Amino acid sequence: MSSIEIIAKKEFDSSRSDIFPFVFENRAYWLKKARATKPDRIQEFFYKFLPFELLIPPLKKNKKEALDFEVSKLEKFYSLGINVPKVVVKNNDYFVLEDSGKSVNRILKNKNIVEKDFYYYIDLALFELVKIHNCNSFHGGSQLRNFTFKDGKVFAIDFEESFQDNVDIKKLQYRDFLLFLLSFLKLKKLNFKIDYERIINKYLELSSNFEFKNKLIIFSKRLRFFSWLYEKDFIKKRVGSDVKYFFELIEILNKMRKNAK
Repeated sequence: MSSIEIIAKKEFDSSRSDIFPFVFENRAYWLKKARATKPDRIQEFFYKFLPFELLIPPLKKNKKEALDFEVSKLEKFYSLGINVPKVVVKNNDYFVLEDSGKSVNRILKNKNIVEKDFYYYIDLALFELVKIHNCNSFHGGSQLRNFTFKDGKVFAIDFEESFQDNVDIKKLQYRDFLLFLLSFLKLKKLNFKIDYERIINKYLELSSNFEFKNKLIIFSKRLRFFSWLYEKDFIKKRVGSDVKYFFELIEILNKMRKNAK
């Protein structure tokens, strides 16, 4: 057993957290414990009646299956030149990753960030997401919180989620992009207005998934009734923040649709 494996085992035994950092020989690492994954029952229910890509339920996996899946995906992406943290220790109970820096989400939440710097980080994150899509794969959890920044590079992290083999890869990539866009709605108190059309067009330019823009517009049209329903005070006051963010995005897409006419 190597020195870092010995230290990692001690950290694993002493920590109650599922994911946590530790230092070995003046270098930072992250340990992630094996944990099972399962779909949300409410999500499964709604997907039967509203088969939107956002609602595609992930597969149920036990701890070992989930760990093996994520490690194999990290190693595959690393070998393809996608910026992901390197796996340095792995076993049936946990794996250890090299530190990949600060959360992009946290960087963008800085109320003093200027517009130029904001899009600098966004473009880097989009570039890594597109690299994943261009190798005929998907992220699965492509919210801004799952991108980090270190030494001038953005890294993608957190690849727990998997789906049925018969789900079309383009659906999963479109789902990735929707999750990416939705995560911007949690960024508050910026000194400028987020240009969603710029972000969408940048993704299309990098990925050549030009059909996604039309899908976004159609998606907003299909939800017009639900948007109308959401605006009712007795509903709007009772829904959680995630639902509010979702319908904010729908409204933005509706404006894009109207401007395109």
